[in-house]
Amino acid sequence: MDPLRKASKLGPLLIQLPPSFSFNKNFSDFLKFLKLLPSEFRFAVEFRNLSWIREDTWEILRKHNVAYTIVDEPLLPPDVHVTADFAYFRWHGRGARPWYNYRYKREELEPWVPKVLEVKDKVNKVYGFFNNHFHGYAIENCVEILEMLGEANNEQKSIKDRVSKYLETQVKITNHKTLDSYGFLKSSFDVESTLLFLMDERRLKKAKEIKEEDLEIKKNDHRISGRIRDYIFVIDEHEQKIIHNCNDWEKRNSEKKLCKHMGKIFLSLPKDRSKKILNNIIEKRTIWSFESPSK
Repeated sequence: MDPLRKASKLGPLLIQLPPSFSFNKNFSDFLKFLKLLPSEFRFAVEFRNLSWIREDTWEILRKHNVAYTIVDEPLLPPDVHVTADFAYFRWHGRGARPWYNYRYKREELEPWVPKVLEVKDKVNKVYGFFNNHFHGYAIENCVEILEMLGEANNEQKSIKDRVSKYLETQVKITNHKTLDSYGFLKSSFDVESTLLFLMDERRLKKAKEIKEEDLEIKKNDHRISGRIRDYIFVIDEHEQKIIHNCNDWEKRNSEKKLCKHMGKIFLSLPKDRSKKILNNIIEKRTIWSFESPSK
């Protein structure tokens, strides 16, 4: 047996699928994938397409003891389905820019308590994860629901109190009702600050060191393309995708992170257009695709 599993340190591994992954088009591939999963690990799957909310899905997940991820998010209903000998809850938040920039009110968490308690009687273990981490809200909300379930210890309560006090001292742009204030916050960022949502400081520094003469940029209403050094790039606003071919990009594009070359492109575009595209990527990160050119 895997030593991590034996030591009970490793929980379920999450399989997160994109909104474009639909039941009718992808069921056979998904079924093949499930058959390849190693039996020594637990797995949970998170769908983001309504076509998967059907009995056929629950049946195949039960067959492979894979948990349906019970979610609170904008794309799927907060329905409870138990498909494994453990349960997996995930609270993303209810924001729009992005989902996880959200601070749950206590009354929004209360309806989840009976759901968790109901599931608890049907499985061996319940896992719960808060993804609303943008301003550290996940810590507060996680301990809040533990308190409602009667599971929070004194150390956790103390940490939650400290986090809550800190959050209350922050400016009102962290308002959790509509997140319109987040849009205001972004509008006040310059291009460099906005880029740090999508790349680290080291890569941004290298991007700024690239010379302007190393760039060749062609622009139209919806598409920006060209070359940077020996590499090509395409930014398609209409199709919401970026194509590039450096080695660092190919390593990081699955994480939807920018390399130094793409950082330089955004630094070199007109500021308003650069911020418009970057903000759209940040807000709709699940929709944008980061790709390498076809070979």
